[in-house]
Amino acid sequence: MSSKITPNIVSPPKKIKVGILGATGTVGQRFITLLSDHPWFIIEALGASERSKGKRYREAVKWKQTIPLGGLGLGGIGTSETEKISSTDLRSDDGRVGDLIVKGCIPEEFKTCQLVFSGLDADVAGDIESAFRSANISLFSNAKNYRRDPHVPLVVPLVNPSHFSIIPQQQRLHSPSLSKGFIVTNANCSTTGYVIPLAALEKAFGPIESVLVTTMQAISGAGYPGVPSLDILGNVVPYIGGEEEKIEWETLKILGGITDSETEFDKNGVPLKTFDMHQAGGRPALRVSASCNRVPVVDGHMECVSLRFHRRPPPSPQQVREALSAFTPEVQTLGCPSAPRKAIEVFEEPDRPQPRLDVKGTHNGAGVSVGRVRQCQVLDIKFVVLSDNVSIGAATSSIINAEYAVLKGVVS
Repeated sequence: MSSKITPNIVSPPKKIKVGILGATGTVGQRFITLLSDHPWFIIEALGASERSKGKRYREAVKWKQTIPLGGLGLGGIGTSETEKISSTDLRSDDGRVGDLIVKGCIPEEFKTCQLVFSGLDADVAGDIESAFRSANISLFSNAKNYRRDPHVPLVVPLVNPSHFSIIPQQQRLHSPSLSKGFIVTNANCSTTGYVIPLAALEKAFGPIESVLVTTMQAISGAGYPGVPSLDILGNVVPYIGGEEEKIEWETLKILGGITDSETEFDKNGVPLKTFDMHQAGGRPALRVSASCNRVPVVDGHMECVSLRFHRRPPPSPQQVREALSAFTPEVQTLGCPSAPRKAIEVFEEPDRPQPRLDVKGTHNGAGVSVGRVRQCQVLDIKFVVLSDNVSIGAATSSIINAEYAVLKGVVS
């Protein structure tokens, strides 16, 4: 790999073999449903715990997706009949995910993969993901373990794929240095949903100074088996452990830029790149206050957002609606196949968006929906945003990140 991100688009190969860690879990299952008909990626290997190792996937998993497991292929379908992968090219009896033999989560079992997705629980993800990076494997993680690492990009693909530029430093500082291995993380599901419209508004109107966000988070965000039924049915739980602090911190890293450090240098005296946490370039420090609630909804995080712009006078609600609707992220123009056709769907109806009606509305949950854009009597603007927490809030983000990395030559 070169010392910096390739500026030109690289034509992806027809077949890119990928692995999935934590394949039997909720996020792992979502990876499988999304990758089973992917035009480039072929599911080559599945990893899970020791109790699942050696079993066929259909025997190891408690399948909880609405799409039947039996009909899911391994991806790599191409864009025409001539590009589709025949079953003789695959690693299962009939080209179905359910027939793959589950492997242990060790790098040696994934040597034939060009990149790996991690849906591992945070309790075990740290050491496993580090081992994969050290084995020179490119890893795209949904876990929280490396989000705060000063050399690991925390990427919401519709917002800040430019943060991939820190990967060469991550590889250079590893001992020994790496030519291919790295870790990229995606954000917490609740952070992801609301930071997309924030990025659109900063792009259109300049820095945001203050944000108040109140979340109403679906039970699928807690994984499986999730929240006990007696706790959540007919109820709202006004606490999700660690969630508020994650939102408040992650927002700064995602919306901020990357600058050269004035105090830290590598062994050659070159300044290290550092995340500026939204405090460089004359921007005001961004203050975020989050309140998080678990609600009895299966899929879809709803968030009520109020914000204040640095710009005076602030934009009008109509200007905000227009800016949100027009927002076009780089991954969309670049041609990432899993990117939404429209990043932000703006509703004019007073009672939309709603999880039951709208959670899958933008490209199978790859974008977000915004409604009730109006003036805030305390700050400047307030609105409601809805995101699919298990798609753009989890697996879809990792997949778009990987697509971007392939198109930019970050994954060779």
